Amino acid sequence: MPSRVHVYSKFNDRIVEPLQAVFPGAEIVTLDSEAEFADGLGEAEYLMCLKPPRGHWAKAKRLKLVQSFGAGIDHLVPMDGLPKGVKVCNAAGLAAEPMGEYALTLILMCLKRACWAVTGHRSATWRQYMPGSASGATVCILGLGRIGESTAAKCAALGMRVTGTQRRPREVAHVERIWPAEQTKEAVADADVVVSILPLVPETENLIDEALMRAMKPGSYVINLGRGGQVDEAALMKLLEEGHLAGAALDVFAQEPLPADSPLWTTPNLIITPHVAGGFPDYMGGISRLFAENVQALEAGQPLKTEVDLARGY
Repeated sequence: MPSRVHVYSKFNDRIVEPLQAVFPGAEIVTLDSEAEFADGLGEAEYLMCLKPPRGHWAKAKRLKLVQSFGAGIDHLVPMDGLPKGVKVCNAAGLAAEPMGEYALTLILMCLKRACWAVTGHRSATWRQYMPGSASGATVCILGLGRIGESTAAKCAALGMRVTGTQRRPREVAHVERIWPAEQTKEAVADADVVVSILPLVPETENLIDEALMRAMKPGSYVINLGRGGQVDEAALMKLLEEGHLAGAALDVFAQEPLPADSPLWTTPNLIITPHVAGGFPDYMGGISRLFAENVQALEAGQPLKTEVDLARGY
């Protein structure tokens, strides 16, 4: 095991103890500012980071491995100047079950029209309505990776029909039909709820635009747990105002934190949560253990557990 690891994130005060537990005896070097990141990167061999400053990777002459705090690496790329041979790992699979639970929560909130209650709450309006039914509803999951698989199993257990999309379609338990990514518009056409759990790559940027949402049947719902850049937020607000969409739930946004003056806050029938879907009580311990596993594998010359393809973006 290494004698020293580096970490750059807004969670530095919470990650040191978990890292000490999995790297016993190692020095945990926290980089708390861009200046510290730029100065310390040249000494780092093993680095865990979240949203690191741009323009410094060429200094990483000793770097062997970069561990992302989350499953997405859009906060890392492009890594211009990164020396060849540096491994990059994500947290794929770490939050699959918690995110599946969160997705199911929002799906049920939409189908039971709790998003309508949120709108009434904002305006102190008592508006009764008839909740919908989960059993028999069709849920289309965009991105049937490990989180999508977890979500599908939970939906199927409640009697929902599950469909979805994959870049390369393969059989997935509890999923009735899988469409290739290029047929997303056809995939969403008969869905009551569309849930995005996709990474943000060029192919998924602005994927859920007005045309795609209009291809969904009237009275359906959109949920985004992937990345904010996938949804045309102006078009979403328009379709919610018009009533074409019965509701929506967003956990991720084009700009985060969501500004206080964003019109999304007052858009009707929209549930907003602050990018927390992948969280769970022992996340810091979990990501620390995963980091340690990847470091151990690299030092032993073994395949890394969660190595990503930088060219592909995940």
